[in-house]
Amino acid sequence: MIPSRTRGDALELLDQPNLDFRELCTSLRDVGRLNRWFGGAQAIVSEVARIVKQRGLTGTITVLDIGTGGADIPRRLIRWGARHGLSVRVVACDRHEQIVTAAAAFSAGSEAISILRADALALPLLPGHFDFVTCSLMLHHLADDDAVTLLERLRDAPRHALIVCDLVRSRRARAGVWLAAHLVCRSRVTRHDGPLSVLRSFTVDELRALSHRAGCAEMLWFRRRNFRVVGVLEKGLR
Repeated sequence: MIPSRTRGDALELLDQPNLDFRELCTSLRDVGRLNRWFGGAQAIVSEVARIVKQRGLTGTITVLDIGTGGADIPRRLIRWGARHGLSVRVVACDRHEQIVTAAAAFSAGSEAISILRADALALPLLPGHFDFVTCSLMLHHLADDDAVTLLERLRDAPRHALIVCDLVRSRRARAGVWLAAHLVCRSRVTRHDGPLSVLRSFTVDELRALSHRAGCAEMLWFRRRNFRVVGVLEKGLR
């Protein structure tokens, strides 16, 4: 299916600062449900699992999750680790105050998750401070230049891999996400933002170009089911 030629730039409701907190929480739960049912969370977990197995990593695995939303992916990573005898500890980062508050509430009782309110574009990151850096459904919220800046900043933060997951822009994806949002989601915010997220997303070729601009030429991009795309930049292979 031929994608829309240019990205949309309309603001998603979830990005607006005055959104009702209860409605925000409902939308974040919707996103977590979509990630769980349509493969977004598994796309991240499977790449972490593959690299952990290939490199024989044991003990404690540290993760920085950028644009964490409701922190559903950090919780999924921790459950995966527990099933495989690994202690996964995650710093879940988002810049929006209300989203951070919701993520902390959703993750209450999990000592393995630390919630951090910070702008990833300005976050000071030490090279190799985390085993993995993950970023799901965030790139499409950014302008092209900011997406390049984010990849540049995240490039050297992980010891083992930077893993990015997002929607891929196409007319078929827009229709599929519209249908999923209206069948599965409870919030008007998610039903509005889902199809708009596709319009704001990148094509695979555009993502490859962005990663080259960011100095991540070795980052590999793969299509996944249900209109997802995953980018993996493995570190320490040379």
